[in-house]
Amino acid sequence: MLNKIISLLLIFLAIQGIFGEQCLDDQWPPKPERAVPTYVVNLDDPPMERWNQVATAFKSEPAMADTLPAPYGDEMKGISQATGLPLGEIVLYNIFYEASALCTSMVAQDQYGNVFHVRNLDFGVFVGWDMSNNTWILTEKLRTLIAQINFTRNGEVLYKTTTFAGFIGVLTGLKPNVFSVSVNSRTSFDGGYAGLIEWIFNINRNQSFITFAIRDMLTKAESFDVVVNYLSETELLAPCYYIVGGPKPKQGVVITRERTKVVNITRMGQDNLWFVIETNYDNWKKQPFFDDRLTPCIKCMKIKGQDHVTFESLFNVLSSRPMLNALTVYSTLMELSTGRYETYWQHCRNEDAPCLPW
Repeated sequence: MLNKIISLLLIFLAIQGIFGEQCLDDQWPPKPERAVPTYVVNLDDPPMERWNQVATAFKSEPAMADTLPAPYGDEMKGISQATGLPLGEIVLYNIFYEASALCTSMVAQDQYGNVFHVRNLDFGVFVGWDMSNNTWILTEKLRTLIAQINFTRNGEVLYKTTTFAGFIGVLTGLKPNVFSVSVNSRTSFDGGYAGLIEWIFNINRNQSFITFAIRDMLTKAESFDVVVNYLSETELLAPCYYIVGGPKPKQGVVITRERTKVVNITRMGQDNLWFVIETNYDNWKKQPFFDDRLTPCIKCMKIKGQDHVTFESLFNVLSSRPMLNALTVYSTLMELSTGRYETYWQHCRNEDAPCLPW
């Protein structure tokens, strides 16, 4: 048994050597066609009508369940028909924790105190691999459903998000000059499915959905500190990492959450660093050998330097392997003080350099 474990470790280390690490400087600007489309959700409209523009725009795209490989989509339709629960809810329960499973989020500050927040969203593992195209099936199918949503009130943009058509929660968002936020999943024994079961059977509905808690803050909160306190204290359906940025110097944190309590808060400035980074493992612990994106990301940021914290430099970091991998579907870049917000779809191509599967 020990020999098998050693053999597997040696094989993986050999694979790591083949794929290697990058710190690129030539990926910006991305081609214009990689920018995701932008739509407006007017919060002054009745809730039943707010998403009409998005729904109409994506009407020709396959329903979320229809993008899943057989037999999963049909199984979810069957559950929906048998229980009477909306199909969209069934799909969400089944793919959300999968969809956000592997991510890289970072808040960084330039030498002038300007704060930037960027993230890669990776998803699609465990649903299936497309052998003919060397890609994850779900990753490829859902790339066409990415959209930027500008939420407006009284004719002005209140906040901006990146989401998938039909998904009304928030995984990535910015309220200009107030705060930015992204969420990464966190594995825990008392995980998300336990919370969902409690919610469905009305055992405990005092919990907040991870992504709805973010949207609540984007709609209501007017300060970085209020957001950090709320996301640290509110009871959640699932463990996660909240990565939050603010418009003032050193306003960047990673909030490590269990469902009912905060485990740790990493703040910008600790260890004399001008950035905070989170992937999907506690960032103060040694990262797993099979998925260490944190260490290469830290190395690349140090190579770039604080005087090169820009959209260009940060996009190059996100586009470097292993931060960019076969699961990466999009990169979002946010500047707190200006409200600049850009999202581009990503596709790790083996033709450029070998891509890790995650």
